This record gives sequence, C-alpha cells and structure tokens, in this order.
Amino acid sequence: MIPTFVFVHGSGSSAHAWSATQREMAARGHRTLALDLPCRGAGFTQAYYEQDLETFAAEPSALSEVTLDDLTGQVVDTVQRVRHHGPVILVAHSFGGLPVTAAANAIPELIDHVVYVAAQCPVERHPGEYPLLPAWSSAALFTATAPLMVGDPARQGFIRINWRGADRAQRAALRDAISGELTEEQFLQVVVTSQPDEVFWLTGPEWDLRADKDSWGRIPHTFVKLTEDRSMPIAVQELYVAEGDALTPDNPFDVRELESSHAGFFRRKPAELAGILDDLSVGAGAGSR
Repeated sequence: MIPTFVFVHGSGSSAHAWSATQREMAARGHRTLALDLPCRGAGFTQAYYEQDLETFAAEPSALSEVTLDDLTGQVVDTVQRVRHHGPVILVAHSFGGLPVTAAANAIPELIDHVVYVAAQCPVERHPGEYPLLPAWSSAALFTATAPLMVGDPARQGFIRINWRGADRAQRAALRDAISGELTEEQFLQVVVTSQPDEVFWLTGPEWDLRADKDSWGRIPHTFVKLTEDRSMPIAVQELYVAEGDALTPDNPFDVRELESSHAGFFRRKPAELAGILDDLSVGAGAGSR
C-alpha cells in the first residue's frame, strides 16, 4: 500500500515550510500532508505587520494556553485520519520532534516510521535540559534571536520574537544561524513567513516528554543529520541518536546525512530530502510492520 507522509513543522514555522518538499514528493508519486500545529498558519496581527511595537508587545497570545497535549493531539488526530488510507510515515523538523515523539508514544500501532530531520527526540532528560548541555554551546540561534525577544516568556507564558524588526546586522546573524546558504533575498522570504509566537516549553513538569522504549521504541526511526546546522549543532543531533540507540539497541536509528543548515534544505535541497524519504517509503509501503 502507498504510505502517507505527515510533515510536522518546527518552532516559529508552519505547514508552509514543507511546500517545496511536498512538490518534490508529489513528483515521485507520494501522498503527503503537512499540518499546522495549534495556532499556526492563521496569519499575523495588524500590530505585528505594521510594526506597532507598543501594541504588539501588549497583545495576548493564544499559545499561552497551548499544552503538549494540544500539540500531540493535533498529530495523533491527523495520523488517525490518514491511517485509513494506508501506512503512515511521520516526518518532524526541529521542535516538531516533541509532538511527534509524544504521538509515537501514544499510538505506535498506527505509525510505520518516524523521521527526525534535526529534530528533538528527548530520551534521558526533560526537553528543556538539552539546551543547557555543553553540546549546545556552539548554537548560534539563541544569540541571534535574543535582541528580537519581546517581553518575558516566564511571565507571559509564551515566547514572542519580532522577526520583522531585525535590522540588516541582526538579519545577517539570523541567516547565519538558521540558513546560512540562502541569499539575503531568499532569507527575507523566510523571515516574512516566520511565526512570532511560540509555546514556552523549556520548563515545567507538563513538558517532561521522553521517548518510551515499549511504544516509540518499537517503531522504525530515522534521523537525518544536517551537517552544517548552527542552530542544532551536530553534537546535539548525535546525542539524540546515541540516547535513542541506547534505549532500543535492537531498533537503532537509521542515520542519514544532508549537507544543510538548520532550515536551508527547505529551499535549497528539497529534492535531496525527498530522495531520502522516497527510499524509506519502500519498506513502509510493503507493510514492513
């Protein structure tokens, strides 16, 4: 049977990010669906669009009420719906690895393969502990976004970044951190579609998600390492792989590599990612599980 690829975006992003990858997959005869996590893809407020910073800073965010269960439920619901048509391959990028891992814990019998594209896959620690590890010390994203942060996440209950407010030097730092291989013009297209608000997941027991050996651990899983990634350094990606392999030594990660920054592949190498996914579809389509 033909599998369905379900794509889950990362932080500050939306389903739109996968459009070029989906075109490449369609050209190869694959069925795909990219979902918007809760409160994504609905556009921007007038204050953000017009850069009315005083109003923008004071605006509430629906994401302050969004929980891990909400994010996971979106993925689970999507998998349950498309499963009626055949095998399901879940593909996560970056932060999207959290709800995908949670969904794999919840409904392993409905998922035929999980693919992490430089995505978070916590095993031994609370997800918020990983950015504090030495392996993250070379990450450029935190430094690049710090000047654009609006308000206090701990007080607000959400993270707000004023992407549109970045001056030329700040955009250069962001581009270097996120997708250094893109031109300035290409990166402006990334900035203009970046979502300003994100859930504040770094603390709190309600976000203590970890891959479960008996559920997540029985699903075949692949990790696509992005070798030029400056947002999630290669050492961090390898740590997720090592922890996952230690958890399920009889079902280790199938590791692939893509020469790309954290998000540059969306625009520069969608065909190469599609090629990796196309290869993985053979086993799932044959009903390997």
